[in-house]
This record gives sequence, structure tokens and C-alpha cells, in this order.
Amino acid sequence: MPKKRPLAAKKTKKNNQFKSWFSFWGILFMLATLPVLSTWLKNRYQVTVQDIILPIVLALITTLIVAILFRKNYSENRLAALTSVVLLTLVLNYNYEGRLESISPVINALNPFQSSNAQTNNVITSLIFLVILFALAKLLYYILNRFLAKKKWPEGELTIGIVIVIAVIFIIQAFSVSRAIILEWPQFFYRPPKLAGAPTNPTAKNKPDIYYIVLDRYTNQNILQDQFNFDNSNFTNFLDNNQFYVNENADANYPYTTMSIASTLNANYLSDLVSKFGNAQEQILQPYHDSIRYSSVITALKSLGYSYDELGTWYETTNVAPLADHVYQADRQLNIFNRTITLDEFPEDEFTSSLYYRFILKGLKIGQFNIIGYHIQSELDATTSKLAILNNLANQPSGGRFIFAHILVPHDPYYFNADGSLNSDSGENNGGEQVKQKYINQVEFINSQMKTLVNQINQKSNNQAIIILQSDEGAYPTVFNHQEFNGSSSSEINAGNMLQWSDDDLKMKFGVLAAYHLPGVGQTDLKAAGNSVDIFRLVLDHYFGYNLPYLPECYYAYPNGRVQPFRYENINVQLTGQANSVCPANSDFNSH
Repeated sequence: MPKKRPLAAKKTKKNNQFKSWFSFWGILFMLATLPVLSTWLKNRYQVTVQDIILPIVLALITTLIVAILFRKNYSENRLAALTSVVLLTLVLNYNYEGRLESISPVINALNPFQSSNAQTNNVITSLIFLVILFALAKLLYYILNRFLAKKKWPEGELTIGIVIVIAVIFIIQAFSVSRAIILEWPQFFYRPPKLAGAPTNPTAKNKPDIYYIVLDRYTNQNILQDQFNFDNSNFTNFLDNNQFYVNENADANYPYTTMSIASTLNANYLSDLVSKFGNAQEQILQPYHDSIRYSSVITALKSLGYSYDELGTWYETTNVAPLADHVYQADRQLNIFNRTITLDEFPEDEFTSSLYYRFILKGLKIGQFNIIGYHIQSELDATTSKLAILNNLANQPSGGRFIFAHILVPHDPYYFNADGSLNSDSGENNGGEQVKQKYINQVEFINSQMKTLVNQINQKSNNQAIIILQSDEGAYPTVFNHQEFNGSSSSEINAGNMLQWSDDDLKMKFGVLAAYHLPGVGQTDLKAAGNSVDIFRLVLDHYFGYNLPYLPECYYAYPNGRVQPFRYENINVQLTGQANSVCPANSDFNSH
């Protein structure tokens, strides 16, 4: 028995060392997650609970590496090691990529391993920077260790003090995040209700292709004429000549992309969302995104035998499509062991500012098998590739396809001149030329693209395809009517009171393109249902025998900005000059 005591003592010592190291790592992990929790809270109206997973995993990996590399130092002098590593962790987890960008020219000038491959150079630069950071942290440790050896400071108490401060701040932040998640939980998993009734012709042999093309921030003909001094009749005449019904004074029912597309793709007002979440203490955009991803219109078309192709954007409104048969999305694609994950804006921002970004962007493969990699795409490339894909789809055999394309034109950046050449200054400002002219340039560019596309669709389908050419929202008056160029658009979205806007501003913001090619549908129905909320009711009624009544035209704005995304006020009078007695004041049709 006595011979076993030294072994037991060694095990006890190792256990104590592990516990000490684990507590060391734990405090670093809490410190590294503080910016993640803080940023998530600041943006919580537009983030999900899943968005926090990737940044937390990255913080976990980083702090494990740091804790292992400084394990011996921590056992020698806890205060010196903790101080050094806290500073290192702050650099590694608080905008690391931004700091690296600022010092990259210096590192590149001293780099003896220059490569012709830009991504390889980025990886080498990051490695050199990491070596420098860790060397500086080690140097700081040795300086502090020697300094503290000469001082009779209460190192244990100071170490505990640092630990307590970090732990208390972490607990406060973690509590705030947990509280928000608990309050918002029902909103994370919303599914829209199915359309009432059933089709009388669900097995129709003739299933025309349905194109739903959203041209983001394309305002209507009257606003282009009155506020931009631009005559768009060349395009509208083309549409008229191709049997489109064009509503030249169309308005969106809701002010922004997510709400507007959600309403259109559910062929309804957002009453269900307003009644469920309008009084919630914490309100987030996720239910709107899910209203689009699992929309009642898409569900209905799938049940009718349609395939579904989606060409989305980086924005969460259309960045994923779980019901789609084909998703054409090349931006923000994280590939791990051949499994692709589309990143939302929050985890993407956290990832691209981390120390792992340059390494993963370079990618790692074994043959054709992706170990890890990341693919991004500029908005310019995204737009041009999306238009190419649309033209390719238009040239494929027609029939039985629902194709939804969300195109960020004439939305800024203003890359395109009218002839398709690139603008030398694409900013949302008066650089190069007036911002209104930049917008008009993009309108003319996308007009030319749509002309080509419409001709291809009609030729391939023998003029039988359904084409819904529509925008989700109009142009932003803070840019075009006020020219403040100072982030006021974000303030307007987040917290502005739209009820205080001028009539011209409201008309610009709500005015939308609305052009519909519905073969065989009469003018009476087109005039009654040729609007954002009714158009798919008309499609389902006419082609598949649904019996969905047309809804009244009601318009809603935000009194408190998008931070309270389920609270609306009716603006029929301000927008159209006429009240509509059947339109509820707050967009909740269910309560009237």
C-alpha cells in the first residue's frame, strides 16, 4: 500500500494542475466571448440564436490554443501570465483582421516569402503577424515576471481580482443574452399559415413557368418622373408591347424588403405576425425571414408539382431557401467536410474579422473533398452572375418551374452605367456625378437586362410564362431628397418615425415597380389584383382554381423604426390622399 501513495499524489497533483489550467482557459474564454455577446445584443433585432454559435466556437478554439501555449507560464506566475494573455486575447478577438489590415503593408515589405498568389500572401502575412503577437505576449510575460519578482505585491489577490472582474462582466452579458433568447424564443421558429382553401385544379397539365423577379429599390414610374426627372416610358412601353400590365403608380404595402417580400410571398398582410408578436417586449426580424423561406405561396406551388429555383442575396431575407430544389448562392458559403453553411451577416462579420479568416479563405482540400473553405462574392459579381443564371434558366425547357430572383439593382452600390460599363465611383454619394444620376444609370442598366430576359422567356415559353416583375421597396429619401450621406439611412431603418416624413419622402420610399405578364388574365382582374399583396392570389385563382378573395390595398409604416418590426401604423391617407375604412390601423386584420 505505501508504494501506491506517490502515484496517488502524482494523480492529485495532475488533477490540481488540470483544474488550475481549466480555470485559466475558462477566464480567457469568457473574455473572448464578451465582444460576441455584446455585438449580438446590439444587433439582436436582426440576429438569431444560431448566429452566435460560430463566433463562440472560434473564441473557444482561440482561447484553447492560447491557454495551452501559456500553460507553463501560468503555473510559474499567474499574475504575469494572466496579464499577458488577457492583452493577447483582446487583440486576437477584438477586430483582429482590422488590425492586421492596418499593419499588412509593413509586414509585406519585410516578408521574404512573397508569392504570386494573393491568398497565399495573405496567409503568410497572417502567420507572421501571429508569430509577432505571441512573441510580444511572451516578452511581456518575462518582463512582468521579473518585475513582480522584485515587488512584494499580493499577486494572488490581484489575479483573483482580474478573474472576478472578467467573470462578473461575462455573467452580466450572458444573463442579458439569455434573457433576450428566452423572450424571443417563439420568434425563432415561426412558420406562416397555409393559404385558406384548396385548388380545384391541382393536377393541371399546363403548368406555366412562374418568374418572380424582385428588383430591389426600383421605384415607380411616377416617382421617377416627378422626383428624379427621368422618363421611364421606353421601358414601360416595351412591357406594354409584351402584354404586361404596368401599374405606374404602384406602392408597396410595407416599407422594407423583408416585410414587403414576406407579404407578397404569403399573398396576405402580415396580420398573423402582428397578432402573435406585436406586443412582444423583444421583437426580431427572424419571423419575417421564415415567412419567406416557408411561404404559403411557395408551399402551395410545391404541392401543385412545381420545382423551385431561388437566386438570392447575402441578406437574410433571401440568403437561404430550405424549400428550393436549386439554390444559386455563391456568397458567404462556409464549407466544412463538404457540407456548405450559408452565413448570416452577424456570424459572417465575426468570422471575417477573426484570425481564421485568411487561412480558411485559402481553403484545404484532399482531391475533390473539401476539408474547409470559404467562398465570398462581391455584389458586382453576384449581380452579373445572377443575371447570367436567369438567362440560362430562361433558355431551358419551359413549364412547371417557380423561379424567384432577388436582384440588388438599382440598390446601391451603383456599379453600373446605363450602357453596362462600370461606374468609377459607385458610392452612395455625389462623388463622380450626382447620386440621383447614379441611381438612374442603374435603372437604365437593369431595364436593358430585363428586356433581354423577357424576350428569352417569352420566346422559350411561347409567351405563356407568368412574369411578376416587381420591387420590394422604393428608393431612400434620406439619400436622394436630403443627401446627408452620414449613416442616416441606418438611423431611419432602426429607429425613425415614418409618420413624420413628408409626403414626397413617403411616396419615394413606398413607390415600387409593378409589372405583370399573366397570359389569359383580363384587365379587370389585373387592375383589381395587380399589386404586391394580391398578385399571387390572382395567379393561384386563375391558373389553379383557388378561390382567394382579393384584399384591399392598405399601406403601413413604422412609428418606432425597425427595432419594433411588428408595430405598424396605417398611412393610406398620407400616401394616397384617401382613407380606406377596411384597413386596420395596425396591420392586424385578424382583430377586425
